[in-house]
Amino acid sequence: MLRLLILLGIGVLGCWAECNVCSSDANVACVSATEYQICSVAHVPLGPVTSCPTNYFCTANGTFCSPDETYGACLNCNQCSADKQFACISTSQFALCLGQDTPSTSIIGSCGTSLVCSVDNPDICGSSATYPASCANNSTDGNGTGTSITDPTQYCRSLQQPGRFPYGSDATTTCRQYISCYTFASVWYGAIYFCAGSTYFDSTTKMCTTQTQARCSASVTSLSLNGRLLP
Repeated sequence: MLRLLILLGIGVLGCWAECNVCSSDANVACVSATEYQICSVAHVPLGPVTSCPTNYFCTANGTFCSPDETYGACLNCNQCSADKQFACISTSQFALCLGQDTPSTSIIGSCGTSLVCSVDNPDICGSSATYPASCANNSTDGNGTGTSITDPTQYCRSLQQPGRFPYGSDATTTCRQYISCYTFASVWYGAIYFCAGSTYFDSTTKMCTTQTQARCSASVTSLSLNGRLLP
C-alpha cells in the first residue's frame, strides 16, 4: 500500500516538511530524513518508527515517502555532529549522542531564550545569525520540568544502560562529574565520580578531559534525563 501511494505521488508538487511535526496531508510525522511515525487524532506522533523504502525520503506530501530529496524533512535533524557529541532534535533542543552515530532518546538539552541549536556550533546553542538552526521546528516536548534527578541510582534506573554518563550541564560542578551505571542481581545501581583537577567529563570518549564540553556552555539552559531535570 505504501509503495502504491509513493508511485501515485511522484511528480506531484511537494512542500517542505518539518521534523517531528504531523503533516495534515499524510497524517504522519517525519522523525528523520528517511523515517516516520503515524500521528494520532490529536496530531501527535506515536507508535513504532517506520523506514521509507531505500533511496526514498520522508516529506510533507500526501505520499510522505518520495525519491525527491528536495522537499525532504529532517535532513539535518537527529543527525549527530561530526564529533558525535550531540544532534539537534528541534530548533532549540538537542540530544546527546554519547559517542554513537544516533542521538540518545533519553538525555535531552535545551538552548537559552532566542538561541538555536546547530551542529556547526561548537557550543551547541547560539544566535541564528551566526549559526542557522539545523532543525527547522520547535516541536519536541519534554525539556525537563519539575523534580530533578539527584540520586545516581535513580538516574541509572531511569536510563537503564551500563557505562559512564554525563550528570548535568553546570560548568563549575556537574560537568566535572559523571555517573557510572551497573547492575547487581538484575537491579540497576549508580555511583557519582569526580574528574580529577580542572577536567570535564566527555560523554563521547567517556573520559575526563581538559577540554570544556559543549553541553557546559552558558547558552545551554538545562539537561534532562527522560523528562526529568539533571543538576
